[in-house]
Amino acid sequence: MMKALIATLLYSVCSTAAPVATSASDTAEITVQDGAVKVTLPAEAKKALIDWNPEFLTFDLKDYPESILSLIKEVEPNGVPMAFIADLDNNGDKDIVLLGSDLHRQYAVALTKKEGQWKAVEIQSWNIKDIKKTVLKKEDKTKETGIPLYVLPAEDEHAKKLGKKVGIQVERYLGPATVYEIKDGKANKVTLE
Repeated sequence: MMKALIATLLYSVCSTAAPVATSASDTAEITVQDGAVKVTLPAEAKKALIDWNPEFLTFDLKDYPESILSLIKEVEPNGVPMAFIADLDNNGDKDIVLLGSDLHRQYAVALTKKEGQWKAVEIQSWNIKDIKKTVLKKEDKTKETGIPLYVLPAEDEHAKKLGKKVGIQVERYLGPATVYEIKDGKANKVTLE
C-alpha cells in the first residue's frame, strides 16, 4: 500500500501533464497559454474523472511531435491532440474527451453530462512502454519522437453516419482511425457498412 502511494506521488510530481483544474464557471474549457495546455472541468466532472481513475493525468502538449501538432492545427485551428469539447451524445450538454495515462496504461476517456450528472466513460486503452519516447516515422522518411496518439471529433464518413452526434476519432500517427460514439453511457465502435 505504501509503495503504491509513494509511486503515485512520484509519478504526479515527476511526470509532465496538462493540469486539470476545477472550473469556477461550471463549464469545461481547454486553453493554451505559453505553449502549455490547461484543462478546466466542473467540480462534478473532475470528481467523476478522479473516481474513475485517481492516477489519470492528461498528456502535455510539449510531449507531442511537430507532425501531430501541425496535423491537429489543419483539422481544428484551436485544437489540441489530447482533448476536445463537444456534445457527444446530442443531449445539449457539452462533454469533454481527454487523452492521458496513469502509472500503467494510456487512456482515451470521455466525461459526459446527462441530466446534470457527470460520468467517466473509458473509450480505449493502450499499454505503450515509454510512450513519450515513441519514434514516429514521418511521410518523408525522417523520424520524430513523442506521443503518437491523438483524439479529435469524427470526420468524413463517420461524421455523416453519426448525424447530429459527435463521434470520437482516436488515431495513432499515420495509422487508421477508430471512431466511437457514446451511447447508453458506453463507448461503442462505429463501423461503416
